[in-house]
Amino acid sequence: MSKNLDEVLDKEKIEKSIKIFYKTLLNREADIKGLNYYTTQVIENSLTLDEVYDEVKNSSEASTLKKTKLTENEIIFQSKYSKEEIKKYFEQNNTWYHAMNINGIQPKNTRTSSKYQMWVSQVIPYDLTGKNILDVGCADGFYSFLCEQRNANKILAIDHEGFDKHKTISESGKKVNANNFELYKKLLSSKVEYRKLDVYNIDLIKETFDFVLFFGIYYHLENLITALKKIYSVVNDSVFLAGHILESENPIMYYYDQSDVTKHGSVDEFATIVASPQCLVNIAKSVCGFKNAELIDTMYVPYEKTYPHIFSGSKTGKIGLFKFSK
Repeated sequence: MSKNLDEVLDKEKIEKSIKIFYKTLLNREADIKGLNYYTTQVIENSLTLDEVYDEVKNSSEASTLKKTKLTENEIIFQSKYSKEEIKKYFEQNNTWYHAMNINGIQPKNTRTSSKYQMWVSQVIPYDLTGKNILDVGCADGFYSFLCEQRNANKILAIDHEGFDKHKTISESGKKVNANNFELYKKLLSSKVEYRKLDVYNIDLIKETFDFVLFFGIYYHLENLITALKKIYSVVNDSVFLAGHILESENPIMYYYDQSDVTKHGSVDEFATIVASPQCLVNIAKSVCGFKNAELIDTMYVPYEKTYPHIFSGSKTGKIGLFKFSK
C-alpha cells in the first residue's frame, strides 16, 4: 500500500471520528469549516482525537444544548386563565401556526410542532435579561413569548399579515393558518408589542435590537439581500435564522418559477427561493457585512410531495439553523 493511500485512509478515519463527535455532542452534522479545522489539527499533530473530543464537548454550543435540553423538553407557559377557559379558546380558533402548551393545554392542527420549535429555540440565548428582541415574521408569536419568558427587556414582534386574515379564508383554505398572536398574548398576559410591518420596512422602526429572530421567512422573499441589509441596520449583536436549505456544499440558490401567476403563492408552490448553507453564509458575510456567519444545526423534515429544489427526488427536505453576528 502506497504512502499516499495510507494518508487518504487515515484522513477518512479522522474525519469519521470527528463527525461522530459532532453528532454525539452537538446533535448535528459537522460543518465543513469545523470538520476541516479539526482534521488538519489532528493530521499536523497539533491535537489528538481525544483533545478534539474535549474541545467539542466543552464548546459554548454544547454548553447551551446541555443547559436548555430544548431538543427533548417542551416549554410550558403559565396563564391566569383556567384550563377550561384555555381549552374553549383553542376550540373556537381552529387555525394555528405555532404549537403552544399553556397550563398543559395545547391547540390542535398547528402548522409547526413543539419538537421543531424547541429545535429552533436552541439558538436563542437562554438568559435574555436586559436584551431587546425583534421577531420578524412572528406569526402566532411562540418565539416572542419564549423570549419574554427568558427575561428579555423588550420584544417587538412584526408580521406583514393582520390578525383578521382568517375572516377572508374559506374553510378549505384554512390550513394556511391565521395569525392568532393577540389570542396567545391575552392568555399569557404578555407585554410583547406587535406591529403589522413588512420586513422591507424594518428601517421605519427607528430603533435597534440586540437580537433579531428570522425564522421561516427568508425562502419566501424575492429580495433576500435587501431584507438582510435592512435587518443588519437594526441589529446590535446577532441574527438567528432558520429555513429550508439545499443539500449542497456549494454556494448556490434555487429560484422557483413564478411566471405563472395562477400558481404563485398557492399550495402547489414551495417557496420563492431555497439556498444552500454556504450561499446564506456568503450573503451574510460578503454582501451584508456580518463579521461572522455560521450554520449551527440542521434537521431533516418530511414533505407531502417531492419538490424541485430537492435534487435527489426525495420527499425529505432539510432545514438549517444559522447565526449571523456583527
